[in-house]
Amino acid sequence: MKRVKNWGITLVILYAVLWISTQGDSAEKIVNLAPPRNIQAASGENAIAVTWEDSPDEAKVQFAGYNVYFDLKSSPPFSPDSLAFVVQVKKGVNEYVVNGLDNNQQYFLHVCSRQTDGGVSEAGLPETAAIPQSDGKKFTIPMFDYDVSTAPSSSGYGWSRENGQDIPGHHNEMQRVKYIDILMMESPTAKGKSIFISPAEADFTKEWPVRNKTLIADIGTDWRLADPLPDAAFTTSAEIRYGHVYLIKTHDNYYVKLRIESVEEMTLYLPYGQKRSSVDLNKINFTYASQLGQSYDQFLSAKP
Repeated sequence: MKRVKNWGITLVILYAVLWISTQGDSAEKIVNLAPPRNIQAASGENAIAVTWEDSPDEAKVQFAGYNVYFDLKSSPPFSPDSLAFVVQVKKGVNEYVVNGLDNNQQYFLHVCSRQTDGGVSEAGLPETAAIPQSDGKKFTIPMFDYDVSTAPSSSGYGWSRENGQDIPGHHNEMQRVKYIDILMMESPTAKGKSIFISPAEADFTKEWPVRNKTLIADIGTDWRLADPLPDAAFTTSAEIRYGHVYLIKTHDNYYVKLRIESVEEMTLYLPYGQKRSSVDLNKINFTYASQLGQSYDQFLSAKP
């Protein structure tokens, strides 16, 4: 597969949903068309995910879609003829993931609206830059056993399906339950131990409007796997062990890997007036990486 420095690129998008065409040297004119907004990019393994918000003009008849421009150098002010590569995406699409990029090489991106005659808008802001990394961005995140004192913030997490690299958002039982992929709670069978558990399996989620079914596999201490795991390796809960790596499979076949960096027992002191003055809970820190721009096999074998 060619790298983008040779202007070869492979788009990793569900072709049943998106239509994309690629072109290199066509001259384009700037037209009075509102650009897309809030351009963002996130790094993956030899990949960049680009997202944006709709152009206010998307409902117009002459609105055809979006052009996404890549280059190895920054290009303000924007000129469609000054950037070396363009990808065309139809309207209604707000993201794509590009494979075949060089890790540790910075790429600059612009996204413009496109009309049916080929004219393009000014570039949406901001100009965005990203550097593909091995296994994408990795974050160290704290997590606690589920308790009424930790429930609003740190006992459950969910991952973005749009770009795969957002810091996972904590759950809120009133607003964000549908995005929760994994929960942490005290083990019901081993004193002083904690487990990861699928939201669909936890008793305390019975009143939640959405209880996602997540599958979890403890793959030992090695981050990389040579072969895909059999279905039998996944369960709906797993004991949390220091140094172990867990493969998380969400209800919609999205994969996340976690490594437990620390496990400790903590005493959380509660505000005055509570029924309890404190609560003893386990706290972990984990590093994670998600399946941005990679096949399942690539994701399993990627370096940490």
